[in-house]
Amino acid sequence: MTSQRLALNEAMRISEMAFLPCHATAMADNEDASFSLRVVDAAGDEILSIPHIARSQYTDPVHLAGLLENARLQLSKDGVPLGAWSMPSQPGTNG
Repeated sequence: MTSQRLALNEAMRISEMAFLPCHATAMADNEDASFSLRVVDAAGDEILSIPHIARSQYTDPVHLAGLLENARLQLSKDGVPLGAWSMPSQPGTNG
C-alpha cells in the first residue's frame, strides 16, 4: 500500500512539533517547494539547522519520519532532552 503524500504546510507543521519542548521553526521556500528547519533551545541558542528539506524528502511520510528521527537522535546524543514523539498517522495508511 502506498502512503498518503504530505503537502508542504503539513510537513512543516509535523517537523515543528517533532522537537518539543525546544522551539522549531520551519520556513518555506516557495521557489522549489522545499523548507528549512531551525531548532533553538530554551535559551534561544540554535541547536539544529537543516537548511534544505526537499519535496522528495518530505512528501513521503516514512521518509520525513526517518529524517526527523535521525535529527532527534543526534540531539539526544548531544544531551538535548526531547519529549516523546512519533510520526502522526496519515489517512489511508495502516498503523
